[in-house]
Amino acid sequence: MVDTIYFLKLITAPDEPEPLPSNTAVTFGVFGMSSNDGRRSLVSLGYSPSNWSGLGVDDPTVNQPSLKSITYALILHPIGAFLAIIAFGFSTIGLCSRTGAVFSTLVSLFLSILLLTIFIIDIVFFSILKSQFTDAPYERRRTEYGNALWIVLVALLAAVVCAGSSFWTAFVGRNRYPRRKWANRREY
Repeated sequence: MVDTIYFLKLITAPDEPEPLPSNTAVTFGVFGMSSNDGRRSLVSLGYSPSNWSGLGVDDPTVNQPSLKSITYALILHPIGAFLAIIAFGFSTIGLCSRTGAVFSTLVSLFLSILLLTIFIIDIVFFSILKSQFTDAPYERRRTEYGNALWIVLVALLAAVVCAGSSFWTAFVGRNRYPRRKWANRREY
């Protein structure tokens, strides 16, 4: 699973300067990175993308402390997933009560904002990495975006649809929850 869902894949050149490994594919994820030769970084909150070789040698193209700082923001992915589960629960409750639909609307709106923030951070961070990995003298390296960016985009669209449908259910669709005008009045 770690090797199949990733944000960015780096494929090194056959003539990579020593001591960096040649012909290696490295994938970057939320909690670390892994390579095709079985090496994986330790699962941690925030990691250094410059130490992708696993040999303790930093890549000079991405050896910046600010890039490691951005990886701490990747913890927002599991937070967004947990919030999506909560939004789903409120949406299910919203099928039976207006209160559940209102809470589903609020949680889904917050989730949409969070996922938009996550998507922007992912695009900016991994675009910076992608361009810096292939800077001179490493033009023969190849980089490609992974499927995790598309997964975040689909989650964002699903959260927006959930927010819209729960808003419609709670506030616009008046036939869904009829008002009980005479609920407290006894009828004889």
